Amino acid sequence: MTSVLVRKLVRDVRWPLLVVGGLLFAFSAFWVKIAQRVTTEIAPFFNVLGAAQGIGKEVFDEVIFKGPGKVSQAVMGGADIQFDKPNDFLAVELLHPVVVILCSLWAVGRAAAAVSGELDKGTMELLLSQPVPRNRLILAHLIVDLLAIPLLCGCILLGTQTGLALIGPFDVDYSVLQKLPANVQKFVKPGPPTLDVSAARQWLGVVNLACLMFALSGITMLVSSAGRSRWQAMAVAGLLTVGMFVGNVVGQLWDTVAWVRPATAFFYYTPQKVWLKGDWTADGTTVPGAAVLLAVGAVGYLLALRVFTRRDLPAPL
Repeated sequence: MTSVLVRKLVRDVRWPLLVVGGLLFAFSAFWVKIAQRVTTEIAPFFNVLGAAQGIGKEVFDEVIFKGPGKVSQAVMGGADIQFDKPNDFLAVELLHPVVVILCSLWAVGRAAAAVSGELDKGTMELLLSQPVPRNRLILAHLIVDLLAIPLLCGCILLGTQTGLALIGPFDVDYSVLQKLPANVQKFVKPGPPTLDVSAARQWLGVVNLACLMFALSGITMLVSSAGRSRWQAMAVAGLLTVGMFVGNVVGQLWDTVAWVRPATAFFYYTPQKVWLKGDWTADGTTVPGAAVLLAVGAVGYLLALRVFTRRDLPAPL
């Protein structure tokens, strides 16, 4: 009976799954082109201008990322990112608002419809009239998560590899630098004509993203199991998600409230460190971030199971 229920749930989410997966695939492929443009044209140009004026990279960073710009720097992964390195810039993708928003919307939206959505539509009564224990329903949603989340993450990996295959090597465009004045061109120090780029370790960062999605799904499942309105569950879980994201960013910018960060799921989401350095720990700690996210998701599902199996289900409106 569980397999029948899983197939039913998969049919219900197949179109949203295709849309979100397609958007993640397209954005990942497009991000490769953005990385190529920035690292082979824009970054070399600013490096030459800086050398001509005796301005180091740290000065550019201070000018670009001061004031409101510090918010962008925090969202993109902090001060360690180097925009003239293709691998560093590619890793920004997993922290880009488009990817974070799409994955968060999927996790929150699908889980919110798990229990509250069925009650809201009036289909829960019909579903439970079949020989389906309540715990099987939660189990079926867990299986759907274990199927859908890796599929969405696979779309990101496939999109990046497709972009790399279509765009080709990252050849530095020195023709732009030749248009500079003669007194500036003497500072041009041609480096390697082709930059080294590899997304072979991207799957490590994508695993971290999958853990974040599972954590958000578990939290939303708990909210959904306690309510009866899908939109109310989405609103509550959405506010929690946005609050955790904002709290993590503000904690990076303002040391006074940095204590808030460990209480948010996004504190343990560090795909750049995982991808570039193989470091799975949360910032400034020895805590494995992925393990914490998996634990949060698992606890959310267990509490959802407890709440759903013990509550009285209201009659459909």
